[in-house]
Amino acid sequence: MGFQNNERAVEDMLSKQNYIKILNYFDKHLWDGKTTDTNWSYYGLILDWHFDNSVLCVDYLDIGDFFDHNGSFGFVDDKYLLEQYGNIPSGKHLQVLENILNILKHSTVNKEQSNHMIEMVTRVLKRENVKINNPDIGYLTVMPDDILDSGSYCNIVRVREGVLRKELISIFQNDEKLKKRMQYEFENMQKLQGCPAILNVSDFNPETHTYLMEQCEKNLYKHLEDEMELTFEERLKIIMDILTGMAFAHEKSIIHRDLHLGNILKIGNDFVIADFGLSKDLSIERSMKSSATEKNNHLFVDPLSMSDFTKLDQKSDVYSIGKIIDYVFTHNASDSNHIFKTVVERCISRNKDLRYDTAQYILNEVESILKNQDQAESKQNTISKILNNYYDAQVHDFIIGLTEMDRISKFIVEHRLSTFWKLVLSFESGYQTKILQSISYNYSEATGYGGWTNYDIFAQISFNLCLNLEDMEVRKIARSILEGCADIRYSAQNLLEKLPS
Repeated sequence: MGFQNNERAVEDMLSKQNYIKILNYFDKHLWDGKTTDTNWSYYGLILDWHFDNSVLCVDYLDIGDFFDHNGSFGFVDDKYLLEQYGNIPSGKHLQVLENILNILKHSTVNKEQSNHMIEMVTRVLKRENVKINNPDIGYLTVMPDDILDSGSYCNIVRVREGVLRKELISIFQNDEKLKKRMQYEFENMQKLQGCPAILNVSDFNPETHTYLMEQCEKNLYKHLEDEMELTFEERLKIIMDILTGMAFAHEKSIIHRDLHLGNILKIGNDFVIADFGLSKDLSIERSMKSSATEKNNHLFVDPLSMSDFTKLDQKSDVYSIGKIIDYVFTHNASDSNHIFKTVVERCISRNKDLRYDTAQYILNEVESILKNQDQAESKQNTISKILNNYYDAQVHDFIIGLTEMDRISKFIVEHRLSTFWKLVLSFESGYQTKILQSISYNYSEATGYGGWTNYDIFAQISFNLCLNLEDMEVRKIARSILEGCADIRYSAQNLLEKLPS
């Protein structure tokens, strides 16, 4: 008996974090009280006890010989597994786990607990694309699962860290139509390589009809399921990446025709568009003619083309984008409303004439909405400063803008700014003159029909300016405003009488 792959060098895809968790899990269940031959009691690993009560002891001198033969490891029972194997090269992580799991499998001690431990560790490894082959009889083996994902006609296979290969499933490797599709997909994605929002591909092999692609963490569907509380900014980042990628594709006359959450992949903090297997280059005649019954994700495919897949066009991509925007902004969100609802409605309109022509038009609309929102928020922030008599560059520009449009008087009435005089004092005399001249020309109209009490606002402003302005010419304008108000309101007349003559 013995392992067939002794001391094999494997590329360990198991994360260090989960490797440490597994060692800690073993230490928790395999650390117990022990007694030496001389009746000395101590605590240590009972893994050697499992080994001594297994068929493995037939082929190996002891547990130390077993670990040495299968990975050139040492083993002592008075140190935790984490202490012994926590810092070994990552390429040997799986071999250590394989050794421990085989001892547990073949041990006759506490079989129920041993089987439970094997099941628990198997689940963790499976999540990290590590597979365990555990036959009823013989050795258990642990190895990276090179096939990371499978589609209807192809597998995604690990080549090395960060690089995957897309290849036809064995039963389709002689299918000429699928061979052409693989090549056509690669050619279209190569045309889009200048865009960071498109998955990078390379090295198409014309003999095997395979190509390489960069490795991603997960697709958008999985990401949205994993993240329970995404911020507006995080959701916006996803959408902007998708729009950037699809706008670039449409500019190159390439339509995707199969855009859904599974074909949008996460790499770090970015999202890229992948799987152009059903794409079509509108600029050339030899584009593959797909059947009218191609499988697609029904939530995102244009319903106007579901009965005939060949009718999918750029506006069908627009429909898919609209559905994705709505999904991203409503999934696990407290409110189903969002600022892009009107964009979504136009994207998914049953009247294709009302849809945006390409993804670039959607991107332009989204950017316009964001710009208007920023401007609205900036305006409201500036108004809040004015209400609190806070002066800065934004307040200066805002007030001067209103002054130049002769809207400053209406603004004062709208917000009942009887303390506006405090802000006027923050301006230089030249700007003070402009502001008061605009008020002088328009305050009467701004009071509105029957709005006699609004004259009191301008009376308070002009009265306090007369008391505090240093420039005599500007003070004259303020006094003339107060005199005008005094002709209408007795309260203004009282203020005028309080001024020094």
